[in-house]
Amino acid sequence: MKQSPPAKKRKRQGVLVFYYIFWATILILLFALFITQMENYNELRAEYTRLNAEIERERAENLRLTEHIDSLDSDAYVERFARDVLGMVRPNEIVFRNTAE
Repeated sequence: MKQSPPAKKRKRQGVLVFYYIFWATILILLFALFITQMENYNELRAEYTRLNAEIERERAENLRLTEHIDSLDSDAYVERFARDVLGMVRPNEIVFRNTAE
């Protein structure tokens, strides 16, 4: 049984409409996936920037603490600690104390 030309044309148009809908759906899904991935990328980039800033702050704090530890071995620090905290004096040194307190 042979189809008439208008029936073939309608069938062909139906197939074309199906292909257009199919590819339009694929493109919409890909676009939605792209948008989602860009949002994830932006969030991760912000987290990366925040963590790098935190690393720099921690490095600065580490350097400050290392310098403080190095200063603890100096003679000037030991003498200041002995005088201020332990109340020690050098031999033959005269100490004046305020008794009004």
